Amino acid sequence: MVLELLKAAMFPDMLPNPRPVVLRETMRVATVLIDTEEDFDWADPTEGTDYATAYLTRIADLQPVFTAHGVVPTYLVTYPVLENPDVVRLLARYRDRGEAALGLQLHPWVTPPFEGHGTTAQSFGGNLAPEVEARKLDSLSRRFSACFGAAPLVFRAGRYGLGRQTAALIEQAGITIDTSVAPRTSMIEEAGPDYSRIDFVPFWFGAERPILELPLGRAIVGWGGGAGSRLYRRLIHARGKLTPLAGVLARLGCAERITLSPEGNDPRAMIRLVEGLTRRGQAILPLSFHSSSIVPGRNPYVRSRADLHRFYDDLSSILCTLSDDFGCRFAAVTEIPALLRPAPPVGAAGDSAS
Repeated sequence: MVLELLKAAMFPDMLPNPRPVVLRETMRVATVLIDTEEDFDWADPTEGTDYATAYLTRIADLQPVFTAHGVVPTYLVTYPVLENPDVVRLLARYRDRGEAALGLQLHPWVTPPFEGHGTTAQSFGGNLAPEVEARKLDSLSRRFSACFGAAPLVFRAGRYGLGRQTAALIEQAGITIDTSVAPRTSMIEEAGPDYSRIDFVPFWFGAERPILELPLGRAIVGWGGGAGSRLYRRLIHARGKLTPLAGVLARLGCAERITLSPEGNDPRAMIRLVEGLTRRGQAILPLSFHSSSIVPGRNPYVRSRADLHRFYDDLSSILCTLSDDFGCRFAAVTEIPALLRPAPPVGAAGDSAS
């Protein structure tokens, strides 16, 4: 099923040699990934745009929530974050205590070298020339290693912009886990990739060595099953009067796209997503959000203090539900490969399994 899903996608060669993921034991595993990024204008992700990182010291308000729930989050940091010594010290302290894991997120517009690639389309790393993307990834990786004394193992493409060359670049860089695929999502209108034909399913990929792909926790679920999902996708991509009918399907519970995130998804919706995924046999559940949600006014999801309180309430609620109602074990994303059976060899018969 992994191969079928990826071969149906617009970029079938984006992540080579996909193979199935199988947990060593019967269990459910939840993990938390945080896009730990500069405060910038989301409508203008281009070179030269203003940004700030001082707000990130407020992670000190967020981390106790994870500690209370036994969660080890993974902070995916951008280059400007690594330029703030106060934030680096804070994250290093959590990492050294075993309370957090760290990884990379490549925002091309704020990652040197700067070579005049200033369009919105070029905010998707995969749209850069291979040599430019390679230089930016190398710069980000080197800065990370200098700050934390270890090479990065986890990667997320900025704006989730995987390109045809990205897989080879992160494989060469020593990355072991990628988190860039955004299932059931199209970014074509912004000149980004189209993942709309890919469902949520973790898998191994890689030309020379296995890398774990852990997609964004997003899927279309509902009583309509596969037919409902297909109809929902057609309506979402339709123009004119048909598009609002997708909202009707969601309200009826037939098919709705939900993300495992407290940003724009209430706990009841997230529960429906987890129920749908577990019925499909998915046992690895990644929850994610943006660091900017911890301070009001930094993104579209948390605009006021009331929104901030709701965000924390929803985050705590879904963490409790994952552990208490779904029996999930929380693990840092860097721990997940050890919980899996070894990746099947390229070309093995098991490659088509789910």
